[in-house]
Amino acid sequence: MGTIEDVCTACGERNPAGSAFCLYCGVYLGWDEASTADQPATRQSVPSAETSAYSSKNPIQSQSVQGQPTVQGQPNVQGQPNVQGQSTVPAQPVADWRSSDPPCPQCGQPNAVTLRFCSKCGKALRPTQPSSQAQRAAVPQTWWQRFWDPTDRRARREYRRSLPPLYRWRRVIIGVGLVVAVLVLLSLIGKDPVGWAKDKYYAVRGTLVVADPVGYAGSPPESVAQGYDPAALGSAAVDDAWATAWAPDALAPLDGCDGKPAAKGMVQLTFTEPLRVRRLDVAAGLPAADAKRPLQFRPSVLLVMYDGRCTELPLKDSSELQQLTLDTGVPVTELLVAIGATYPARADAGQPLTALTSLAVLSRPH
Repeated sequence: MGTIEDVCTACGERNPAGSAFCLYCGVYLGWDEASTADQPATRQSVPSAETSAYSSKNPIQSQSVQGQPTVQGQPNVQGQPNVQGQSTVPAQPVADWRSSDPPCPQCGQPNAVTLRFCSKCGKALRPTQPSSQAQRAAVPQTWWQRFWDPTDRRARREYRRSLPPLYRWRRVIIGVGLVVAVLVLLSLIGKDPVGWAKDKYYAVRGTLVVADPVGYAGSPPESVAQGYDPAALGSAAVDDAWATAWAPDALAPLDGCDGKPAAKGMVQLTFTEPLRVRRLDVAAGLPAADAKRPLQFRPSVLLVMYDGRCTELPLKDSSELQQLTLDTGVPVTELLVAIGATYPARADAGQPLTALTSLAVLSRPH
């Protein structure tokens, strides 16, 4: 007689008869055999090796061994005679394979050491280690890590390659279309698309260059102090300067700067072509090596007028070159620079003058 075993439909492994759970995957096997629709495991008779060998030699007797009824309607098992008076192969006793096996820590059912789940209660006898993929999935990742993850990038690349060419190139087509649309829009509103793009590029990089050429002149011309030259403001030498008279009680209000008081003498800067100014580099007062520096008033506030507007720029009491942020917003053809306030001179000063050593204009490259 064959050994009765339960075959798990989940993993296909054979389990001893009467097992409530699969010994290999832990699936519950003890369903009601009357309900076959929801039964996850099937029970079948597996012939033993000795029975199979006997049946191959005696094909007539193998029919009785397989449980076919005799004349009396009873199966020929355990040596009972059949119609011909012959006896079948006696059934082999099933060895108690659980006799010396370790018990389940939950229910006490003996289980072989090679099994992973208890046959009675289904408890895991050997805890399984989580896979490396499960461990990686448990660690939270930022969107940047997921974006640069080699596995995800490879999957995305393979997915894009599986798409038709139109879908693969649509991002490039959309990007080129947007660039063309921006250029057309700028052309329609009267702006130079190339110049606009270059300006944005230099703005991102923070690139500035010294404007050249720039014309320097005193306004009015007779306001320039004797021995000083406005053109010295644009020269590389630091031993010359522009100066004008400074009398705190004789300041004149500026019409283009909301009536703020300033020295009567100013510096006029002119450009050969419209220029959007971004910064002024100023060296206030005479050079530090000049002995006359502490004897004169050093500028502390500059008033810069352009295109009907006025900007007030503070200065430090230093002979070093100072970078003053100034954005005219639109291209202009000239600047008018006046001194609105000064640091006091020495009490014994004999020169009521205020001076500038250097004045450079910076803008974006063309």
